[in-house]
Amino acid sequence: MHRLLMPVLALALAGCVSTDDISLLHREITDVGRRVDELGRQSSGKEDLDVMSRRLAEQNAQLLRSNADIQQEIARLRDALETLQASLGATNQRLESLTFELAAARERMANPAAALQPAGAPGTGPTGAPSEPAALYRSAYEDYLRGNFDLAIQGFSEYNARYPNTELADDALYWIGECHFAKRDFRAAVDSFTALLKAYKTSDKAAAALLKKGLAFLEMGDRAQAVINLQYVLYEHPGSKEATLARERLATLGVNVR
Repeated sequence: MHRLLMPVLALALAGCVSTDDISLLHREITDVGRRVDELGRQSSGKEDLDVMSRRLAEQNAQLLRSNADIQQEIARLRDALETLQASLGATNQRLESLTFELAAARERMANPAAALQPAGAPGTGPTGAPSEPAALYRSAYEDYLRGNFDLAIQGFSEYNARYPNTELADDALYWIGECHFAKRDFRAAVDSFTALLKAYKTSDKAAAALLKKGLAFLEMGDRAQAVINLQYVLYEHPGSKEATLARERLATLGVNVR
């Protein structure tokens, strides 16, 4: 701008330009300066935009890396859960096997004469095998674990019909109810659990049967019956794990129980 002013001053001194010309030239010079400043600001804004774009790109890359890490962690947790479920299934099968063996031993102790009879002798059942009830129960339970619910219902029903006074008769009724529940046939599940509670009042499956009966009513949309049966769990089996579950479910229904 100083270089532009020098000729103007020289011309003014020489008397070749008027005051108006000088003012006009000043305004033009001012406009040029303003444009230069604007270009400078625009250039600065473009630099800021470039910096912002780079930062956004870096943040996006970081988010992608974090997402990949999260997916890996989810996959790891899923694998761990599947391993735990498999271990739990094996443990359950082992517990059931021990239950079968204990039931068979009790049957032999209760009727030692039958255990000593040869195969086919009267009083040993259709096959003459003292462990036949336990084998039938085990087969039905394995069908249940495999998700073959219809076969499991058939097996447990046969067991309950043929051996209603054995150690596992109440368990058979309970698992029939569980099979119906898994099939979402909640009315049939309620009927099975009710039959268990009527026939075997002191069953160790009574608390679980009451709990599942309440949950079945809840699935059917019968809130009143659901609440009644869940409350029965608390009143008749306090301190049980089923009572804890019943209390939690009642709380979700807005029912306060002391």
